[in-house]
Amino acid sequence: GTISELGLHTIRGRLTAGLLAKAGRGELAVMLPAGFVREPSGAVTKDPDREVREAIDLVFSSFLRIRSAAGVMRLLARRGLALPRHAHFDETCWRKPTVSSVIAILKNPAYAGAFVYGRRRQDHAAGAGRHPRKTPRPIAEWRIVVKGKYPAYISWETHLKIRAMLNDN
Repeated sequence: GTISELGLHTIRGRLTAGLLAKAGRGELAVMLPAGFVREPSGAVTKDPDREVREAIDLVFSSFLRIRSAAGVMRLLARRGLALPRHAHFDETCWRKPTVSSVIAILKNPAYAGAFVYGRRRQDHAAGAGRHPRKTPRPIAEWRIVVKGKYPAYISWETHLKIRAMLNDN
């Protein structure tokens, strides 16, 4: 039994090391946010649907002008605009904008062209018998950041500026 446990531990360690190595190269196939598609070759490109790209661009340009996620949500709602979301099998569906959906777009580093792994950590201090919660890490503690991996909607500097404005709000 002890030998079997050691073998399982070794296999798990090798699998984790392989996953981290792939993530370190930015090649780990994670679910992409709306506005991006994965080609059959594995390359990530901006969504070919112009309407999706324009909706994402509108969220960023509106936030930089209004400086409030709730304000962006109200602007989109007034105009009767929806936000793109990925449904099953990478199909795009359109949903009514909410403050959380606007913030999710604004905080996602993929829109700045970066592949990021390890933005959240499992919080095991939730108590006995409870499922661990995932809590966000500060940017300085993200495990892997590969800039320039995706086509960018905004620059990395703009992304950091937006995150700082959201934290100030």
